[in-house]
Amino acid sequence: MVDQVPTVQMPKSDEIRMTLLAVGSSVALARELVRYALTNWGYERPLVDDSILVMSEITTNAVNAAPGRHIRIRITTFNGGPLLECWDPAPGIPLPREAGMDALNGRGLAIVAAYAKGTGVRPSANNIGKIIWALMPAA
Repeated sequence: MVDQVPTVQMPKSDEIRMTLLAVGSSVALARELVRYALTNWGYERPLVDDSILVMSEITTNAVNAAPGRHIRIRITTFNGGPLLECWDPAPGIPLPREAGMDALNGRGLAIVAAYAKGTGVRPSANNIGKIIWALMPAA
């Protein structure tokens, strides 16, 4: 008898949602989900790579805001471009800041703004936490 390796079948739609634990390894999973989704939806490699970077930044912010709690990511499309979202339950709104030359963090929102066509923060539907979103350029 041959053991079969289980596989995950992703839905055939232009939306992926996933709840993750707010830990560092979830950032890597979010990046891979973006790679999987956008590649399968036919986006070109440069846009996929930029989207991976942006999702990494917004997911890292969520992990830092709510360590050990649950966060949610959503990958979809809007007006022809990838829309990347990450919800976390923390009440604070992330604000851009100036990072010194030697700083190890503090550049995430600037990176997101540099690569995304649009970005923002909105309250969640149940008013618990917030959703950070980034709309990438259309293909």
